[in-house]
Amino acid sequence: MKIHTVRKYGLTINDEDVYFSSKGKAIEAGKISIKLNPNTKLFEEYKLWDITHGKPCLIDKQRFDRTILIL
Repeated sequence: MKIHTVRKYGLTINDEDVYFSSKGKAIEAGKISIKLNPNTKLFEEYKLWDITHGKPCLIDKQRFDRTILIL
């Protein structure tokens, strides 16, 4: 079985998700955003794909709260 992992980091601001190209950029923007809007949340989205048979098949998707990193 061939497996591919995708991790994305982003912020939830006023129930809108904003994704970033790296964890560092998400944390940097989160530290600025949380000062302006205390309801800002940092999250890590994790997707696990099976790429064995040409067409990717999603095996698992989870979302973790990482807000502690911007406080």
